[in-house]
Amino acid sequence: MRKILLSLTVVLSTVVFSSASDFGLQGLSAVDIPALGFPAVQVPAVPLRAEAQDRYFNPYVLKAVDYLYKNYGLKGYDIHSVLTHDIQYGGFGTIKATRPPLTMCVAAQMEVILTAMQLYSQETGDYSEYNYLPRSSFEGLTIDDIKGHIWVNHEFHSDGTADALINFGMGERRPFEQLEPGDFININRTNKTGHAVTFLGYIDKAGDVLPQYGPDVVGFKYFSSQGLADPGYGGFDFRDAVFSQFGCPDGMPLKRDCGVIFSNDQLYLNTGAMLAPTYWTGARPKPAGVPGRETQFDAAYFNGLTTDDRPPR
Repeated sequence: MRKILLSLTVVLSTVVFSSASDFGLQGLSAVDIPALGFPAVQVPAVPLRAEAQDRYFNPYVLKAVDYLYKNYGLKGYDIHSVLTHDIQYGGFGTIKATRPPLTMCVAAQMEVILTAMQLYSQETGDYSEYNYLPRSSFEGLTIDDIKGHIWVNHEFHSDGTADALINFGMGERRPFEQLEPGDFININRTNKTGHAVTFLGYIDKAGDVLPQYGPDVVGFKYFSSQGLADPGYGGFDFRDAVFSQFGCPDGMPLKRDCGVIFSNDQLYLNTGAMLAPTYWTGARPKPAGVPGRETQFDAAYFNGLTTDDRPPR
């Protein structure tokens, strides 16, 4: 097997995440997986702006990405599965996984959020964020449940994870050109499918990470669950997303996700940041005339397939 070396080294004002350590609080280490012909690659460091170290939850989102990839990466993708494992919700019980360790994309973003909350509490000793929403909010699909918004429901005015966080006072809008590693994106593709992902950095046509948005940007690196059901060929993993106007460049270091629609319309490219718990505002979504209706997950739209996904031989 080949090794894909993924190092999400994030330099903060007082902490440097570099090599592997217990509980996934350091940079991503080498992991043996079927690379399907893709060469080893190292994702360079992308420093967070000073404001992202305090007001926003990005550092813990990135720690969650690290932890989930190391411990639950590439276990397989399944459109009907939610969470790779049961997750303790503070002192309020357990959110049960459905058909673990398989999972899919919108559930992957909810798992990133829940894991970031766990890591924050364990590191700081502050568990007060679990008083903000009941456990049931991450289990139900109504307008009163954040899960119903993460799953995408246009009637709830939620076109992605960023909208879900904003609707519940836990996030802020951040346009694509100003994204930070650890922000959230929901994409739409020209083939009429979509995906929910964690943003990791802008890329050029070679797949190299750029320090900031600029004229050389053709897409971005992301973390989510996608691919096939076979272990090693789907589940939590990384991709190079490419906007449709740039085609599908050869030679990118990660599997490609081409045909992504670039738009300033949040319906098509939904972007934003998660706030740190001390900045959550207490906002709640307004009923919008559909208080009793539940989100219906669109399995055809979130089919999990990206450009270079291939079945095992």
